[in-house]
Amino acid sequence: MKLPKIYEPNLYENDIYALWEKSEAFAPKYRGSKNYYSQVMPPPNANANLHIGYTLVVALEDIAARYHRMKGDATLLLPGADHAGFETQSVYEKHLAKTGKSRFDFNRDELYQQIWDFVALNRGNFDNQLRAMGASCDWSRYTFTLDEKIIKRAYSTFKKMWDEKLIYRGERLVNFCTFHGTGFADIEVEYKEEQSKLWHIKYPLTDGSGEVVIATTRPETMLGDTAVAIHPKDGRYKQLVGKTIKLPLTQREIPIIADNFVDMKFGTGAVKITPAHDPNDFDMAQRHDLPMISVIDHEGKLTHDVPMPYRSLDAEQARKIIVNDLKDLELLDKEEDYTHNVGHCYKCGTVIQPLLREQWFVDMQPLAKTAIAVLRANKIIFHPTTKKTQLINYLKGLKDWNISRQIAWGIPIPAFQNIEDPDDWIFDERVEEVSIEVNGKIYRRDSDVFDTWFSSSSWPYASLGYPKEPDFKEFYPLSLMETGGEILYPWVSRMIMLGLYITGEVPFKEVYIHGYVMAENGAKMSKSTGNVVDPLPVIKQYGSDALRMGIVAGRSPGVNRGYDQRKVEDARNFANKLWNVARFIEDKVGDNFKAKTNPKPKTSADYWILYKLQHLTDQVGAYIEQYRFSEAYDLVYHTLWDDFADWYIEASKSQPNNEILAYGLDIILRVTHPFAPFVTETIWQTLNGEGDSLLITSPWPKVTDIDTQKAKEFEQIKALVSEIRYIKGTVHLRDNLRLYHKGEVFLNQHGTLIKKLAQIEDIQEVRDGYGLHLTSVPFACWLDIDQETAHSFLEQLKSRLVDQKKLVERLETRLANKAYTKNAPKELIEETRTQLEEAKELGSKLYNEYERFSGST
Repeated sequence: MKLPKIYEPNLYENDIYALWEKSEAFAPKYRGSKNYYSQVMPPPNANANLHIGYTLVVALEDIAARYHRMKGDATLLLPGADHAGFETQSVYEKHLAKTGKSRFDFNRDELYQQIWDFVALNRGNFDNQLRAMGASCDWSRYTFTLDEKIIKRAYSTFKKMWDEKLIYRGERLVNFCTFHGTGFADIEVEYKEEQSKLWHIKYPLTDGSGEVVIATTRPETMLGDTAVAIHPKDGRYKQLVGKTIKLPLTQREIPIIADNFVDMKFGTGAVKITPAHDPNDFDMAQRHDLPMISVIDHEGKLTHDVPMPYRSLDAEQARKIIVNDLKDLELLDKEEDYTHNVGHCYKCGTVIQPLLREQWFVDMQPLAKTAIAVLRANKIIFHPTTKKTQLINYLKGLKDWNISRQIAWGIPIPAFQNIEDPDDWIFDERVEEVSIEVNGKIYRRDSDVFDTWFSSSSWPYASLGYPKEPDFKEFYPLSLMETGGEILYPWVSRMIMLGLYITGEVPFKEVYIHGYVMAENGAKMSKSTGNVVDPLPVIKQYGSDALRMGIVAGRSPGVNRGYDQRKVEDARNFANKLWNVARFIEDKVGDNFKAKTNPKPKTSADYWILYKLQHLTDQVGAYIEQYRFSEAYDLVYHTLWDDFADWYIEASKSQPNNEILAYGLDIILRVTHPFAPFVTETIWQTLNGEGDSLLITSPWPKVTDIDTQKAKEFEQIKALVSEIRYIKGTVHLRDNLRLYHKGEVFLNQHGTLIKKLAQIEDIQEVRDGYGLHLTSVPFACWLDIDQETAHSFLEQLKSRLVDQKKLVERLETRLANKAYTKNAPKELIEETRTQLEEAKELGSKLYNEYERFSGST
C-alpha cells in the first residue's frame, strides 16, 4: 500500500485510534526503563461536551505521555469524569426549565436519578471527544467521582477528620445563593464591580442627646443591627462608647462599641454591625459577645424577626421601602453614588447573601501549615514558578472550609442527627437510609451532600486505589498535575493538603498551570457571548493533529492567549508537508521502508542533516521534560520544514543517499509523534506494513555522534546560498548570475551543489573580484551585479531598516502609554511586548546586514 497523494485526516483518525486501543498501547508497560510517568487527567465536568480549552489540556498532557511512553517509562494517563455537583445540577435545571419543569417538581431521589441518566449520556459524548483529540489514556482505568472507591475514600477522609477534630458542625456565615438554594465556599463567589448608592442614616442616641450617622450600601440589613462600632482612637466618637442607640424602624436599643477593625475613613467613621449578614461583623460580634439576628432567609426574603411591615418582602423590595420610610421619618441624612464589589453566584448571577446556617466545616489551618512547609521546601515544582508564591500567600489566609451543599446531586454526607437531641451527631455510612436506629435512638441523615471539591481533592490517590491497589504503589505520587490557573486555589491547593494529610506524601511532583484559551480578540470565551469554539468541527475540517499543534503553538505556562485559527491552518499545512515528504521518500526508497540504524553519510549535506537530527531528538526531549511544549513543537516544525524538506531533500536531489532519507524520515516521525500522533502513525503503518509495529510504542530515537566539522561545511553552503537568494529576491535579479572567487578550494569542491541551490549560472575563478562582495562566508567571493543594482539593493535594505525603526518606536510608545497598560486586556499587552521583541530583533538583523553590505560595495 502506498501513501495517497493527499492526506485526509478524517479517513484515518478513527481507525488509527481503534488500532491503538486494540493493541492496548495505552496500558502502562516498562519498555527499557525502570522509571514511571503518571498523570491523572483533570476530570471534566460530566454535564456537557468538551470545549476548545480542554483540547489544550489533552494536547499538553498527551504530548508528555507519548514522549515518556516512547522513552520506555511505564506511562499512565488516567482518564475520568467529575460529577461536578452544583455545576451539573445547575445545567440539568436549565434543561428541565426548557420542558416547563423545575427541581421542585421532584423529590431528591427522583432528581438524583434523572441527573444520573443525563450525565451518563454526556459522559459517552465527551469520552468520544477525548478519543477524537487523540488522548492516549488508559480507558481500563477510567474513574468517575461517583464510583464506589471515590465515595468510600470521601467517607474515610470525613471519618478521619471527624475523629481528629478537624471537622466540626457549627452555625457560621455561609455564602448563600437564594436562587439555587445552596451555600458556597468563599473562593466560589464571583465578585463584580457595581454602581450603587451609599445611604447615610441617622441613628438617634437613646438619651436624646444627639445622633450618629452611619453609611451603608445595604439598608435592608439594618433591621438586624446589634451594635454601632467606632474606632477607639476616633476623637469624634470616643465619648459615645458605652451609650446606646435607638435603632430606627424598630423598638430595639443597641450599644455603641469600640473596635480596631473599624475604618475611620469609610463613610462617617461609625459603622453598623449586622453579625448575621456580614463576615467582618460576624467576627466583631464574636469579639464583643453580640447577639446575631437573621433578617434575610434562604429564599432572599425578610424573616419574621423584623417589624411586621417588612416581613416576607424580597430583600431588594425591602430596601426601597426602608429607604422611603427613613426619608419620611427624616432619618435619611443623604445618599451618594458609590462603586463597590458585590458577590454573585457564578452560575446564575444572583447576589450572594451571607446567611447564618449550620453546616459542616473543615479546620483548614493545620492542613495549610503542612502544605506551606512542603511548598517552601520545593517538594513540588511549579510551572510557572510564580504560582508557588501565589499559592503560599493564599494558604496563609485560608479560612475554614464549608463542605456542605444543599443540593440533590452529589455524595451524601455520612452524618446522622439524633431527632431528640440536635447536638448529638454520629458518623454512619448507611446513607441510603433516611433514618437509622443506634443504641435505641433514632437518627436522621443530614440531607446535604459534600462540596464537589471535597471528593475531587482526593483524585490523585483515590483514582489510583489508595492505599492497597498496585497502581497507587507504582504510580504515586503523580509525575505531573496539569491544570488551569482558575482552579489553582479550589483544587490544586486542596489536593496538596489532603494528599499530605491522607498519604503523608505530596500528591504530585510537578504542577503545570496553563492559561485560558481566549477568543481570537482576547476576550474570555462564554456561551452567553456566543464566542465559544467547538473543537469537533475544527477537527473535522483540519484534523486532530492540526488542532493539537495549533493550540500549543506560541503558548507559555500560566499565560492566557487567544485561539488562533491561523495557527491551526499552519499546523494543518505542516501535517501536509510531512505527508508529502513521506511520499517523496517512499518513491525514492521503494515499498519496503526500513530505516537504517547507522546510515553511512557520504556528503556534507548528509553529515549536516544527521547533526540536525541529533540536535532535534536531544533538544525536543529536553524541552518536553521541562514542559516547554511550544518550544519543542517549534523545533520539530522548523527541522522538518526548513532543514529536512527545504535544504536536505533539495541537496540530496544532486547526490542522493536513500539510507539517510529513510533514516531521517524515521527520526522525524518518532519525534513528531507526540505532537501529531495520527498523521505520523498513519505514515508509519503504511511504510512499515500495517500491524508490523506501532509508532506509539516505538522507542524514542537515539542518534550517534556526528562529525561536526563536515556538518559545518554544509552550514557554509547554506549561509552562502541564503545570502545569494536574499539579494536576488530583494532586487528581483535573473538566474543567470555568476559567482566569482580567487581560487577558493571550498567553492571548487561544492560548486555544483551551490549553483543548483542558489540557481546561478556559474562559479568562476578570477584574478580580481568585482561585483557585490558577499560576507556570509569566511573567504572572498563576489556576485556579478553592477554598481547601480548594488546601490538599489542597499537602498531597499535601508528603507526596510527605517520602516522597522518606526515600528519599534510605535510599539514602545504604545507600551509607555499608562492608559493602554492599565485598560487593555493582559493578553493584548503581552502580544504587544512580543511584537516589540520581534521587531527589535528584525531591526538589529537589518542593521547588521546594511552595515555589512555597505562596506562591501
